[in-house]
Amino acid sequence: MTEHERYEVNFFRPISQHAKANKKLISTLAIIWAVAVFGFHFLLIIITTPTPEQTLINFNSVWQQVVEDSSATHEMKQVFAKSLLMVLGKNIAVKEEHKSVLKESLSWSVYRMQADSIKPFYKTEPNSETIKGAIASIGLSAEGFDKIMRDLLPSSLVKVENSALSEKSKKALPEIMELYLIHNQSFLTDFKFLGFPFHYWYTAQFLLILFVLLCLTYAVLIDRMNREYEFIEET
Repeated sequence: MTEHERYEVNFFRPISQHAKANKKLISTLAIIWAVAVFGFHFLLIIITTPTPEQTLINFNSVWQQVVEDSSATHEMKQVFAKSLLMVLGKNIAVKEEHKSVLKESLSWSVYRMQADSIKPFYKTEPNSETIKGAIASIGLSAEGFDKIMRDLLPSSLVKVENSALSEKSKKALPEIMELYLIHNQSFLTDFKFLGFPFHYWYTAQFLLILFVLLCLTYAVLIDRMNREYEFIEET
């Protein structure tokens, strides 16, 4: 071994037995970490099934009657409006162009629920009176999740431009609702561990714990390896 080789350190081309053993140890721990991180995500992709939220099921049961059939009941219109509000409640996750369709459709559905003498007020910018009327029409109580939707409603209403919903919104609305109300589910997402869905706990907590354990494992094994090869680190 030349003097240059003795002092040259290259992780990918180790020369000494100690360096080779160290490379093998680090590579093994890195593979364990990669499998734990990416293997779990690939597993989720493989076994999950697209599952609609109950809100989408409710929406699909009434939207054609509300949009296409003038004989839709008041209860159907309420279900339609509440479904739109549920998606608007996702806020940050909803694209701006989708928000505009949802707001137009929601305002139009509220307009449809008003008496003919009241409808003209909804063709102006929303105010406290029209918002109050919208809350009553949709049937939002002051308790539970309804209270959240009541707070969301003022920012979700817009001026009703036309008595009929635009063709653009009619066409886009079902796809928008499916986009935000269908999620991949499996036993890994449904199973709860320590109060959290298992997939969330695994990625948010377990992987951090695993990383610390792998670091501790490396510290213990590298000390043992140093003694075995009589390797002395300079201080």
